Amino acid sequence: MIEKALLAVIGLAAIWALTLLCVCAAGFALFAGLAAPLGPAWAAALVALVAGLLLAIVVLASRSKPAAHAPPMEEESLSARAFDLARRYPVAAGAASVLALVAAGTVVVKNPKVIATAISAFLAGRSAGHR
Repeated sequence: MIEKALLAVIGLAAIWALTLLCVCAAGFALFAGLAAPLGPAWAAALVALVAGLLLAIVVLASRSKPAAHAPPMEEESLSARAFDLARRYPVAAGAASVLALVAAGTVVVKNPKVIATAISAFLAGRSAGHR
């Protein structure tokens, strides 16, 4: 159990490190493309401006208040509540879907029989439905 938790933490750290690497590489590529025509000082200023604008967009998107909704009249199903949460918090829903995709990918990499079983079950269900 602890080993799985440590592997998950290491995996998340690797994803964050790769994300940081991609952001730095994109900033350097933008700087290198702008340095020749504008000079290094103006290129650095434009890279900082782009980074600041992206940061402002992320902050505003994460701080926006969810739309008010009426309380449910009766007990909702789990899927209805999940879709309601996804509508109210789209950034969190996107992050959760990426996390679920990473978790599923980790399971498939660790145990390839899972994907073989899922494919065979899917194909068996399709062939049973056409009879």
